Amino acid sequence: MEISILNRQRKYPVNTQQINDWVRQILLLQKINDGEVSIVFVNNRRIRTYNRDYRQIDRPTDVLSFPMREGVGGDLHPEFLGDVMISLEMTEFESIRDQRDMHEQLLILLIHGILHLLGYDHERSVNDEKKMKRRERYILERVKR
Repeated sequence: MEISILNRQRKYPVNTQQINDWVRQILLLQKINDGEVSIVFVNNRRIRTYNRDYRQIDRPTDVLSFPMREGVGGDLHPEFLGDVMISLEMTEFESIRDQRDMHEQLLILLIHGILHLLGYDHERSVNDEKKMKRRERYILERVKR
C-alpha cells in the first residue's frame, strides 16, 4: 500500500503519521490491501478553484475526490485509486459548526473522500446516499483514533 500525503497549506499542522495510519485502516476495512492513494491538504482558495474547474461550483468545499479507476483507461493501473483533496480551513469550520473535535472531522472527511475513490456516490440516488452513510459510520466506529 502506497500513501502519499502532501500539505499545500500553511495554517494548520498535519500529522502525516496519523493520516497515514487512518488511510491504511480505511483501505483495509474496504479490503484494499494493495492500493495507491494521494491525500492533499489545501486552503479554501485552492479547493474553490478545483471545485469550480471540475464541478462547476464556484465556492470552497470540504473534500474533493479524483478517482482514477473510472473512465477510459481506468483499468490500466487498478492499484492507483486516486487523489483526495481536503481543505483544512473547511475542516475547522465544520468541526466548530458541528461541535466536533477537528481530528474527528478530518477523519470523517478522509473516510468520505476515500469511499468516493472506491465508487461510492451519495449524489446518484437516495439509496446510494444511505449506503454510503452506513459505510462511513461503520468505518468511523472501527478506525482507531
